[in-house]
Amino acid sequence: MRKILILVALLALSGLGLAQRAVSFRLSLPPAGLGVGLEAPLERNLAFRGYADLFPAGPSFLLAGEVLFKPDLGQVDRGLRGIRPYFGGGLGGFIPGNAGAELGLQLSLGVEVLLDPRTGIFLDGEYFYAFGGGRFGRTVIGANLR
Repeated sequence: MRKILILVALLALSGLGLAQRAVSFRLSLPPAGLGVGLEAPLERNLAFRGYADLFPAGPSFLLAGEVLFKPDLGQVDRGLRGIRPYFGGGLGGFIPGNAGAELGLQLSLGVEVLLDPRTGIFLDGEYFYAFGGGRFGRTVIGANLR
């Protein structure tokens, strides 16, 4: 039953992502995790990204929403078209399996490379600072499907 609920939730997120412009699939290390996210453009060089990552070792979850400054370098030089470095941050919630949830600040720095106008791959460094004192960093690799 639990697996069915997770599958239904992922399908619902995918449907929302199609309406919001992009669905992202994410893998992270350390700690090892996988996740799904939604990304929507706000302005020309701004985007909102929300995501949920599952860390099976705990099990624990990280839910976060960020505003990213994400310019296309093709605006500066046509030879760099499709390369989109970004940085930004927002709020996140870390829900460990054996303790109470922690709210904190989520920061991201990364680059996305568009393979075609609808598909991009990204490499991202993320850091979560809990307001209660905990923190951890990780590297995320993933794909955005528009």
